[in-house]
Amino acid sequence: MKHSPRNPHFMKYFLLVAACFMASFNAVQAQGYHLGLTVSPNISFSDARELSHVGTGGQAHFGYGFIFDALFTESYAIGTGVNIFYNGGRVTYFESNTTPDGAVINRIELDQKQQYVEIPLTFKMRTKEIGYSTYYGQFGVGLGLNVRSEGMRTATLFSDSDSLGNWAFANAVASDAELVSLVDETLLFRPSVIIGLGLERRFTGTTALAVGLRYNMALRNQYQAFPVYQTRTGDEVIFEFDEALGIEQPVQGDMKGKTGQIELCVGLMF
Repeated sequence: MKHSPRNPHFMKYFLLVAACFMASFNAVQAQGYHLGLTVSPNISFSDARELSHVGTGGQAHFGYGFIFDALFTESYAIGTGVNIFYNGGRVTYFESNTTPDGAVINRIELDQKQQYVEIPLTFKMRTKEIGYSTYYGQFGVGLGLNVRSEGMRTATLFSDSDSLGNWAFANAVASDAELVSLVDETLLFRPSVIIGLGLERRFTGTTALAVGLRYNMALRNQYQAFPVYQTRTGDEVIFEFDEALGIEQPVQGDMKGKTGQIELCVGLMF
């Protein structure tokens, strides 16, 4: 794995994201605008697909962003802007390796950390002001670009094979954690669904404190070219009988899964 944390394709697609933002801006014939700045600590997690790996824990990360609400009426708006956030999750999977003594299977524990620049496009429904407070709900999608992808990786020898290809379980001490780049294993685009609830507490004029909860979940697999052995629990490897070899062999596959987060959004609207 390469150790460059930055996605080398980011600048190539930056103008595409900018174009999407301007298209959503120009498409709205609004009666007014509502701008804001927000910070958004989150709890993120990994959602495994098929039998490629197992999510084993959430992580705390951080984000921030710019809010642009284009108002159709006092109660309805198109919400967009720019979100910059980190997410990830702790996962366990199995991978193959070759040593001078033969093939081995390693059990890997990986703490992922990805950074995204996201353009959201949501439909925002607002109540009328109730005692200086306005409550809202939002639903929509986001288009994220991966700009950084890395992880802390710990490997433990799980099984090795003899000269006849028979596998035997091994007891070994976990290696020291190392920082690795996951750029080549992470897809550039991350489409997501966004659902949120919150309130805005007006101070004076149009200035308000905004507090909300937002759920952001990827819509597709985020990995590419990430070979693994299949597992159900993260503590065992799935074996199938190979008729050609006459022995049981581990089942190979590709990592498939996605990440999501629950965000606490706190900001100022102007």
